[in-house]
Order: sequence, then C-alpha cells, then structure tokens
Amino acid sequence: MMKKYILGSALCLAIAGTFVSCSKDDELDSTSIFQVDPEVLDPTSPTYNFDKWVTRNYRDRYNMTFTYRMKSLATDPDYNLVPASLDKAKELAVLTKYLWYDVYDVITGDSIFLGKYGPKMLHIIGSAAVNPSTGTEILGLAEGGLKVSLFVVNKLDPENAEQLNAMYFKTMHHEFSHILHQTKTYPQEFDRINAAHYEPNTWQERIGGTTCSLGFSSPYASGQAREDFAETCANYITRTKDEWDFTMWCAGKGWKEIDDIYVTWDLMGMFNDAANYDALMDKYTFCYWYNRNNEEKDKGFRTYIGQFVEKDQVYYLTDMELTVDKDNSAHRTYTQDGKNYFEFYNFKGGKEKFKTGADFEKWLKKNYTDRGIEVFPVEDTDGQDGAANLEKKVSIVREWFASAWNIDLDELRDTVQSRQSKIDITKLLAPIDNPATGKNK
Repeated sequence: MMKKYILGSALCLAIAGTFVSCSKDDELDSTSIFQVDPEVLDPTSPTYNFDKWVTRNYRDRYNMTFTYRMKSLATDPDYNLVPASLDKAKELAVLTKYLWYDVYDVITGDSIFLGKYGPKMLHIIGSAAVNPSTGTEILGLAEGGLKVSLFVVNKLDPENAEQLNAMYFKTMHHEFSHILHQTKTYPQEFDRINAAHYEPNTWQERIGGTTCSLGFSSPYASGQAREDFAETCANYITRTKDEWDFTMWCAGKGWKEIDDIYVTWDLMGMFNDAANYDALMDKYTFCYWYNRNNEEKDKGFRTYIGQFVEKDQVYYLTDMELTVDKDNSAHRTYTQDGKNYFEFYNFKGGKEKFKTGADFEKWLKKNYTDRGIEVFPVEDTDGQDGAANLEKKVSIVREWFASAWNIDLDELRDTVQSRQSKIDITKLLAPIDNPATGKNK
C-alpha cells in the first residue's frame, strides 16, 4: 500500500529542468499555464481576475508569491508532474488565505508575522509526486524556509475538511513549523523524550497505532526529532478534538502486529467494497484479543479485534476479527487432489469504522463483554507511556510558541478548528469570480 508523507527542507531540493521548446509556428492557448512574465498582469487574460486577487492578497500583503503556473525551475524532473487546474488553484488559494494566513493575522494582530517569517513562494502542483524507490507519495516539499510545494491539488475537495487537512493544511503547518524552529530553536528536552526510538531509515514500515504507543503523533514523526517536532505542531493544530483524543487513546494502548500476506490477498479480492479496501494494510495491528473456544486456547491461538487503520492520515479502528496461531500466522495450508490451498482460522469484518475510542469500546461491550466473552487488552511491551510522552511534547510546543513567538498555541488551534468547520467555498471565491460584487480583502 502506498503511504503519503511530508518531506522536510533538509531532504528535498528542487532540481532545475528544461521543457521542450515550441516552434515559432506553434500556437499557444490563451489559457496556457505557462506565461512569459506572470508578474505582469494582463487585463485581456482569462486569469486576470485571479492574478489580480493573488497579487493583492499574497504579494502585496505578505511579500510572497502564490505560484499556480508550474515552473520548470521549481519542479524536480525526476517526477512526472502535471499543473494544477485553474479552478482548483483558485480554491486552494482562497482556502490557504482563510485557513492559514488569515488565522495567523488574527492571532498575531497583523500581517507582519507571516510577511516576515512565512515562505516566499507557495508552489502548487496538480498531480502526485511518487518516490519509486520507497512507494511513498510526497505531499509537500520545503526548501530552506523559502518555498513550500504542495501536490495533488487537482483532487482537492473544498467540502471535505479531513481531506483538506490530510493533503494540504497539515503539510502547511508542518513546513511552517520547520521555518519557525530554524529561526528560533525549540528546547532540546523535546528530542530526549523518544531519543532511543527514532528510525530514520525504516519509519515508512511503522504503523500509526504502534508509533502512538511510543509517543509519536504519526509514523513520519518517528523518523527523526525535528520531524517529530513539526508533526506534533501540525497534528495538534489541525486534528479535531475527536481526532486528537483518539490519537491519545491509541497512545495509551498496546498493539499486536500481524504480517500475513494471505490476509492482504483476501482483502485485495474485495476492491469493489470500499469499506474493506480501507482495511487493507501492509501489516495488521490490533489492540484487543480473546479466545473463541477452549480448544483454540489450549493450542495457543488468539483472536484479535480492534484493527488500527490509517487512511489518508486519518486514524480509525475497524471491526475486523482475525485468529492467529502461536506462530502468529492467520492461515493454514493444505494439499488436496495434488493442489495447494489455504484457509483462515477465522477472518471476518473490516467494514465498520470507529473514529473515537468511546465508539469502539461501546461496540466492544455490546458484541463481546455483554455476551459473556472475556476480552483482554494487548499488553503494552514497548516500555513507553505513549500518552504521557505526547502530553510532554505538546506542552513543550505550547511553551515554545508562547515564549519564542508570543503565540497562544491553543488559541491558534481553536481558530483553525472553528474556520475549518464552516467553510463556504462559494463565499470565499466571490471576490475572484465576481470582483464587482464580491468583497475583496
């Protein structure tokens, strides 16, 4: 399964590339994404109203450029990329202003803060950037605090707050956290909390449940300390109260990982069932178990429930139930009539989703404990109090925002949460699409 992550400034550098030139007989569409000098506003251009809005709301106000025309010198030729569509560029432009720039203006009292510390270019790209060596999909790149690039803009859904955070705004807050801590360093106490648990080379193989149990807000956070700091900032700011509470709930659990390719094969046969497809993982991770009968108990079998899933960076549990033997295999193989077959000991569910710990525990009580089935939590054997570690990290981030930047982290978070819960994209687009009637800021 492909995983999606943000890559920080030290890891990413856009490489200069070239485009095949056009002959002088070629005719360019007037709405071409490429323009000889995009800084010069052309009243005859079909993008004139948008370009004027961008100039007023970004360049003039924050001394930065919102670049939606894909630039050869700003993209890595190793990736096969396509530009953002004009409609999606408009949507992301107004949403970025509403959910990021305006938020900091409200919290700090003016536009000086982001004008001084914000990136000098926000470069948006329509398609994904997939790393062929790792299979990871890059959501954002940051370069030395000067430029932030965002990908997959053509899939933007302005009415889906979860997707907006997972694909774009968590990335923005993550990269901006890097810019800020490169200007004023955060306390080194943060790095010591999980110093022994960072995995810079194998974090891609980790699952959110087990990393939460260590004290990380995401698998990417478990790669190195500075990414942990940026992820803690971004996840705390953008995750809703229910989402953050569920992160903390996961952090307080023990998790059992089961790696059985036959489970994946079976779920792959359910591609027409979106609910089951969501449950498809690289590994299968559970937080509770029980014995279905005395025979399986005597054999050392366990049936695990409470499957952790990370879908587009949103965490939830499913109702999957999986029985494994004492060797942690979920299946047995046998030969019949000269052919090899396999069968699961017990494998079902995966369709019902639970996005809060309370909802899952209510379901667990109704379907198991109330029926007399004794259920046990998976033992937490990592030696870490994940919830306590996350609380310490948020406390350090909160104090750093206050002392270094005179910003109340929780006020910042509340403002983001309030705005993302009531997005009116038509109203936000009005100053661009109907400049005569829309209120311009």
